[in-house]
Amino acid sequence: MENQNWSPSAACAEFVSGLKFEDIPAEVVDTIKRDILDWIGCAVGGAADPSSQPVKDIGDFFGGNEQADALNSDKRNAFFAAMTNAYCGHILEMDDVDRDSISHPATVNIPPALALAQTLGKGGRDLITAVVGGFEVMLRIGAAITPAHYQVFHTTATTGVFGAAMSAGKMLGLTEAQLAWALGNAGSMSAGLWQFLPDGAMSKFLHTGAAAANGVLVAMLAKNGFTGAKHILEGKQGFFAGYARQEANLDLFKDFGTKWRAGLISFKPYPCCRHTHSAIDAAAEIRRQAKGRALASVKLFTYKTAQQVAGIRHPETTRQAKFSTVYCVASTLLRGTPSEADFSNENVNEADVKALEARIETAIDEEINARVPRNWPCRIEAVTEDGENLVAQVWDPTGDPENTLSWEGVETKFRILTDGIISTEQQDKLIAACRDLENLDSVAELIESVNANFTRKY
Repeated sequence: MENQNWSPSAACAEFVSGLKFEDIPAEVVDTIKRDILDWIGCAVGGAADPSSQPVKDIGDFFGGNEQADALNSDKRNAFFAAMTNAYCGHILEMDDVDRDSISHPATVNIPPALALAQTLGKGGRDLITAVVGGFEVMLRIGAAITPAHYQVFHTTATTGVFGAAMSAGKMLGLTEAQLAWALGNAGSMSAGLWQFLPDGAMSKFLHTGAAAANGVLVAMLAKNGFTGAKHILEGKQGFFAGYARQEANLDLFKDFGTKWRAGLISFKPYPCCRHTHSAIDAAAEIRRQAKGRALASVKLFTYKTAQQVAGIRHPETTRQAKFSTVYCVASTLLRGTPSEADFSNENVNEADVKALEARIETAIDEEINARVPRNWPCRIEAVTEDGENLVAQVWDPTGDPENTLSWEGVETKFRILTDGIISTEQQDKLIAACRDLENLDSVAELIESVNANFTRKY
């Protein structure tokens, strides 16, 4: 008979409290090391983008103790360092993805752990352990309420603050009781709505920055005796009651230490919403099959969530195009797989792309839709002007665990993201440091060395 006093909230705190580096499977450690390098590349690229300036200005205005490095900026206190770096890590839309929870765990879990590791002089094993603890909690909470929650709430933000509280709390060495308090107060800080999408607004960066910083806040408060709700997830007035929008799957909190969700993340090869990536892979295959021939028709078969989040039909700006599957498909068919340059305002509005984009038909395919969130598939059916039927079906887009980016793939992406921002020598050093992260005595150099070698502001 199941223990009637069992609590998913308590299970989260208990797992993080007892987690040791030695407990983490080697393949999960390897994935997290690749993910940390991947996130650093995303954050460095984001910190060299003009969109990063507002959060830097806020840090300058408030000032504070110089405890940790904020990318392409001055040292900050740990709160603002975590906020700045998490914000920057999400700007380019290149950071990791977890399919089951439809969220981006790296940019809300790594910055708080890294800021506190630098503040406290901690090493690579501490960083990996804290990040894994945050991932395991965040991704379970998100998966438990997907997909209904995601229709209104940006899961990276709403569940990210729980993960950030755990990664920060683990780095601070909180007791199980203190971790429970931090989790409880993280629930009261949970926020993040999708309403910014129709406007192409910048809110998504704030979502990640606030989640990471608030994770530091509630962990520090707990360390100083500030209590929090013990049943924040399952309580009658708790997170699931207020945010789930469906019955929460509590069974997901019973396999801590058996199923390692941190090892199942996807890497993003293209600088746009992950829901466009299977369509991009399919478009690249259609382009290959077409062999330069013009297309008389293009039909895109996708799933409901992709249409909801990445269904902008006629994008005019960079932000809108990154959430427009039809634009991504049209651009890929005409130019090949996309780079950041393909999302410039000028290229988004290029006449040939706009003309093809307008002719792409879209439809929800029930077989495809049934595979979500376990897979995020797409199919494209096209007809060439000389009458040949072309088909490309993608079940596992590039970067998924079944089709993952190897170290070499992540390193190539990292070099592309940081090209012209830091030197090749600095790139080499960061890659080597992440490959050997568990043996690094101090992780401070990961960001300190980047800031010392920034060669381009914007």
